[in-house]
Amino acid sequence: MSEPRDTRALVARSLAETPIVGVVRTSSSGEARRQAELFLANGIELIEVTFSVPGALDLVGELLAGRPEAGPPWVGMGTVTDLSRAEAAVESGAEFLVSPNVSSVVSAVARRAGAYLVLGALTCTEIVEARDLGADIVKVYPLPPVGGAAYLAAIRGPLDDIPMLAAGGFSVEEIPAYRAAGASAFGIGTPLLGNDEQGTQQTIARALRLARGQES
Repeated sequence: MSEPRDTRALVARSLAETPIVGVVRTSSSGEARRQAELFLANGIELIEVTFSVPGALDLVGELLAGRPEAGPPWVGMGTVTDLSRAEAAVESGAEFLVSPNVSSVVSAVARRAGAYLVLGALTCTEIVEARDLGADIVKVYPLPPVGGAAYLAAIRGPLDDIPMLAAGGFSVEEIPAYRAAGASAFGIGTPLLGNDEQGTQQTIARALRLARGQES
């Protein structure tokens, strides 16, 4: 029998090579499925379905079942704010968990399950706490209301040893500023979507090039 794959390490590798998490956050289950499928079809390797999506757990199961083999792509859950959501996410098969907050119980569930963990934080104290609780990367959120890339650059000064994911609602064209400020990954949702499938394909391709530093 072959050894089980180290999913956590593989998710980390995908995020390093394709540093965008495609965030699916909508009030329509049908639209959520459409967005997730567009992200998957256009090279996004981490798909985050938030708990705010109606039937989010079912959608995660469907996306995992529709995958021809083990990832990439990887399917995870967002807005994992407490113990019950963390346990439900793991039960659904989610391969990574994303929280907007620092939570020791979410961290404990993720570690037991071997899931890749993204904890949300904003202040220096919260960011260090998230790291100490075992976050694989810290989601600095929400960045735009507190100064955007300039804020991220300021906190990266004393905390440049902690990997950070920029999030909170910004455009594809702002990726270079956040990358220059020290973000190693980016959580983006609807800004990745174009007016049609071709537009979405072009937007995602542009976003990935910017996230990798291949364009400016």
